[in-house]
Amino acid sequence: MSHTRGTFAALVDALVPETPDLADRGDEHVPGGLAVGLEEEIIDRVNNFQEADGALAAAGYDATPMAPAVAVLLDTAAAELLVRRRSADGFNSPAEAFAGGPFSRLSRQDRLRALRLLEDEGVFPRLADRFDSAALGTIQFLASSLPILVEFVYYSEATADDGEERSLGWQQADYPGPSDGYAVGMGYEVEEFEENDY
Repeated sequence: MSHTRGTFAALVDALVPETPDLADRGDEHVPGGLAVGLEEEIIDRVNNFQEADGALAAAGYDATPMAPAVAVLLDTAAAELLVRRRSADGFNSPAEAFAGGPFSRLSRQDRLRALRLLEDEGVFPRLADRFDSAALGTIQFLASSLPILVEFVYYSEATADDGEERSLGWQQADYPGPSDGYAVGMGYEVEEFEENDY
């Protein structure tokens, strides 16, 4: 397993963990994001986040592969968490699905604390503000958006297996899937419609 995949697996485990305590609500409520390969979906989206230009485009890349940089950034945030003594649990042995880096060796709660350092409390956001670099800003935006991205993809149709009508996230949320319309939203006639600037 690569460092990138293992680090993203640790991220997914922190944000969409298994929940065995919810088994009484139904078997579909137990698995977490790792059960549906959510880390691969997130890596794919991160790697396709920004269109390639310059040398990367000349080399035939369509997008800038940013997932390895984000994985290193997660490890950097974990190291900062430990140095600032904000870790509640210290290092643990990483789960088999995780990489051996600092982020993967933190407890779930400490991984969430490390993410917070990437948003606005840590060294990296201060560097991005101080040097006003587009590359730093892009990576900081992406890193601080990871929780939203993970949950968005999990609760979408992206993690449904071939032939499945609903993804695991949809099953857990009891979302029936797209519909042509619901009766409650029908029956409202529009008398007049005006285009606006949008």
